[in-house]
Amino acid sequence: MEVYIPMKKIYFFSLLTVLAICPAFAQQKPQTETKPAADATSAEDASVISDQVYKEVTVEDFETNVYTDKNIEIFRTKDQEAHASIRTEYPAPLKDSKKYLGVKIHGRVGDWATIIPPKELAIADHCQSISVWVYGKNFSGELFVQMKDADGQSKKLSFGKLNFLGWRKLTITLPKDFAQEDKFLSQPRSIYIVKILYNPGRTEQLKENDWDYFYLDDISAKVRKKYVDKQNDAW
Repeated sequence: MEVYIPMKKIYFFSLLTVLAICPAFAQQKPQTETKPAADATSAEDASVISDQVYKEVTVEDFETNVYTDKNIEIFRTKDQEAHASIRTEYPAPLKDSKKYLGVKIHGRVGDWATIIPPKELAIADHCQSISVWVYGKNFSGELFVQMKDADGQSKKLSFGKLNFLGWRKLTITLPKDFAQEDKFLSQPRSIYIVKILYNPGRTEQLKENDWDYFYLDDISAKVRKKYVDKQNDAW
């Protein structure tokens, strides 16, 4: 004999079954992983901290010091020639910049031109990098700076080739072995920019109109105060 079960009861029992099963599925649902917060010492944060510790100071702005042909030298064997002069027509895009240094070189690879500042360019604080604004005119010569560290040792560092057109800020990071910290509190030590050097890129025989031109504005240094050892070890 067939047993008749009302549809309402079937629906009620089915609903109870579903409700009983759902919590089990809910418990089996994988939990979403919580990613750890970004490390505060990430490269981006380190850069921000560095910017807060270091500041940029002007070492030579070419506004007051006078540069002439007496401040530029080139080893002359035959046709080499070099000239330097303060110019005003088109300074670098810097606030309050009105003057800059113009340089022209008649030379080939190995005919080093040397620009010697009219006064000593000293940096007393700890220096991370040296920058200079350069107006390039698509010549393949290379620009260098010669520096003297706190131990009196000279190092020649390259800003790179000037094979670009227009004003550009070039920067050199000083090597880690560049001595500059004070050894004694009573004897502070400085580092110095001794000269700017340019090595032309021409390899062929010089012609009358073979001149390299470039222009320099604001030489700056990124510096911080030197660490001071305040501990008295006389105990």
